[in-house]
Amino acid sequence: MRRAVGRAAGVAVAVLSGLALAATSTTAQAATDPDVIAHRGSSGMAPENTAAAIDLAVRQRADYVEIDVQRTKDGKLVNFHDCTMQRTTDIEDLYPNR
Repeated sequence: MRRAVGRAAGVAVAVLSGLALAATSTTAQAATDPDVIAHRGSSGMAPENTAAAIDLAVRQRADYVEIDVQRTKDGKLVNFHDCTMQRTTDIEDLYPNR
């Protein structure tokens, strides 16, 4: 049951983020124009999956913002793209035997 509640919370965060952005975006866009989806916010110009990246994507007029949610080993939900911390940290150097 706890896992289903956590998954629902993660989905709710993603949906609400998309709805909030959609409410602030322009409706004058032609139907044939592609949607601009900011994956992890404006992650090329701000730290990915952060409020700063999401705010910047909104200011840059992205149609949608998509964030990544991962479940930690203890069942907590976090905004994080990868399944491990290897790409974004020096975790392997700090804890080589994990």
